[in-house]
Amino acid sequence: MRGSNKRGPLKKLQWALEYSAFFVVERLVGLLSMASLWRTGAALSGCAHLFRSRWPIVRNNLRSALGPATGEKELSALTREVFRHTAANLLTALKGSQLSSDLVRDCITTTGDEILISALREEKGVILISPHMGNFELLTQGLGAFHPELNVAGIYRPLNNIYLDPLIRKRRSHHGMKLFSKFTSYSAPMKFLRNGGVLGILADQRAGPPGTIVPFFGRLMSMSPLPAFMHKHTGAPIVGVSMKTISPGRWEVAFHELSRSRNEEVTTAHIASFLEEMTSRSFVDVFWMQDLWRTNKRRPLEISGKKGPLRLKKDRGKDLYPFSVLVRVPDKPQEFTQTITALNSLVESRPDFDLHLLARESLRAEVRQTGIAHTFHPVEDCNLPPTLSMAIALTDDERSARDLADLYEGPVYSLPGSSQSRKNWNIITTEQGLTPEQRWLEVARSLGMHDPPLQLSYI
Repeated sequence: MRGSNKRGPLKKLQWALEYSAFFVVERLVGLLSMASLWRTGAALSGCAHLFRSRWPIVRNNLRSALGPATGEKELSALTREVFRHTAANLLTALKGSQLSSDLVRDCITTTGDEILISALREEKGVILISPHMGNFELLTQGLGAFHPELNVAGIYRPLNNIYLDPLIRKRRSHHGMKLFSKFTSYSAPMKFLRNGGVLGILADQRAGPPGTIVPFFGRLMSMSPLPAFMHKHTGAPIVGVSMKTISPGRWEVAFHELSRSRNEEVTTAHIASFLEEMTSRSFVDVFWMQDLWRTNKRRPLEISGKKGPLRLKKDRGKDLYPFSVLVRVPDKPQEFTQTITALNSLVESRPDFDLHLLARESLRAEVRQTGIAHTFHPVEDCNLPPTLSMAIALTDDERSARDLADLYEGPVYSLPGSSQSRKNWNIITTEQGLTPEQRWLEVARSLGMHDPPLQLSYI
């Protein structure tokens, strides 16, 4: 929330400097053509090594979206292209928000206009949803430039910078767009729709606790329920919008029709599938810089969402992207038996859970007899997969925990007694006086294990 930011003298000075820098850069880019700006932005993407923390985020997002069949070389090439297009789109956005209607129309080619026109004829307003792709600022100007007769609005997140925020709002309303803050009541935008307005929503980002859990490219995440909610309460048809680069400084904006059966209720699962369709038109134009499937460091087993998981019936036969967790279990059969309750609960806690067990080879037969779905990795000859999200040490034995630390470099969670002095090692605390079975179950719960388990609902 904006109110949580302290507005002391140093913060205000920082904001003033950011505003001044933005104003100067905006004036400089105004001297160049959109094509020249695009090429300049693409060239500046060579400085992306300054943002190395974003490289693995972009790469992991692309791996999730494109699937495991995509090779490492192809992923590397696509990651570079994403940085090129992102830099080019951001730089041209500084000029795009100030263009006249004629120049906006010169930069944009539209397809599927009949879909928008058909939706407008229903006279219930229109909900436009789009992924974060292409030249965002130019896209906000597009409808006003092509259809000045329309009443257009968008839902936006106010900037923390109190000096820069009014300027950005002014730029976005250049062609008559009205803006509704995402931090205020949704009664105003719903009234806007009922009065025949066209409301734009960027809906492909993490929504957190208020969201609905759905698969996005087969991987569970919390997505905003707002488009489906507003459609349900206003009857406004939903139209998709995608934007892809067709040449330096020129983009294609396409309108898409939401596919569903007659009288079928629109849900967030429909919206997620719709966003996948639009995103797939140009993966390199999508803003992949946000970690869409990021885990909560304190509660890594949890998917934070208010409803769900929801999934479309047509996808029932498709596998979910696995949430792979490595668990170091005790090597002694009697001690291993004490972890079975926790292991069963973990496997059942969410439909995408993929259990990997690490132990001595001598325990393999004992584990198999439990009937728990898992992949076994012997400590003596270990070749761990690269897709593991995290590891948990369900053992008090320090030597066993040290084996895990030596073999796995990702985030690890354990009780204090088996903790290792590694920066990736996280300590869990539990209540005193628990039985071993209860203690390991409490470890899983403290990490956000869903109890009761998440159950997919097919719609």
